[in-house]
Order: sequence, then structure tokens, then C-alpha cells
Amino acid sequence: MIDIGGIYMKLWYEASNFTIQPHWVIPFAILGVIGLILVLASKKSFFKLLGGVCLVICAVTALRFCYGYVRIIHTYKQGNYKTVEGYVENFVPASKGGETNEDTEQESFDIKGVHFSYGDRFIKKFGYHLPSTQGGYIKKDGQYLRLGYIDTEDQGYVIVKIEERRAKK
Repeated sequence: MIDIGGIYMKLWYEASNFTIQPHWVIPFAILGVIGLILVLASKKSFFKLLGGVCLVICAVTALRFCYGYVRIIHTYKQGNYKTVEGYVENFVPASKGGETNEDTEQESFDIKGVHFSYGDRFIKKFGYHLPSTQGGYIKKDGQYLRLGYIDTEDQGYVIVKIEERRAKK
């Protein structure tokens, strides 16, 4: 918290507090074990090939995870990010779920002309991704926030820090 004459900035989110969630890892661990068993124990070439495919999927996923971590979390920890501070405008909440179109799960808003968009999808897990419909911190137009973000080519602006202006009680 940073106190500025009765007003302070409350830290809601920081990317360096990222933790690996078991529901992300367990399916790939199971797939890897199955792949290894099929490659080592199977006598039929089809099952060996199937096991190899499982291992390749696990390897690609692990490499993407490492790349995402370095690109977002490490960059943030090095202090290589931009900040914008102001009022949330043009807030469009994510839907409550159940749609077949993945884009409807996106939430978006602007602060001083900088457009942010995110949703609860694995690819953006290294930055802020929690929609307001799932308990997220960004909820409506008019919130006064200071955001830290990293500009990426493929994901747009990835939010790495959220602070909200609050009055002391």
C-alpha cells in the first residue's frame, strides 16, 4: 500500500505471485506417463507411435510454459514493463459462461486510450486473466487503477500488476 494523503493504492494483483495450478499440470503428467508406458512397454508399433505423440504433446506444452514464464514473469521481475494510471472506461464484462464461442469469454476495457482484453484461457495465465464474472478485481467503468503491463505481439497488453486507488477509512 502506498499512502498519499488519506488515499492509498491497494495492490490487488502482481504477476510475480504466479503459482502453478494442479489442474493445469495433472492432465499433462498423466498424458506423459501414459506416453512413456506406451513407448517403453508396447510391442505394437501403433501404440508406440501413440505414446510418442503423447510425449511430443507434453514436450511442446512444457516448452510453451517455460517460454511464457520467461517472457512475462521474468520480464516483469526485471522491471521491464509499462504503467498506465487512470479511470476504467468502456468496460465490457465477460459472459457468465456456457457459450460455444470462446471470444464471448473475453473481458475488455480502456485506461487513457490503452486497450486491455483478457479471459480465463490457459495461454494468458502468466498475466492477469480473471474476469469479473469469476471474482476478478476489475469490475466496472470508473474504477481508478494503476496497471503494469507488458506489450506482446501475439497477446496484446498482458497485465502484470493491478493497484486500485482507495480512500482511508
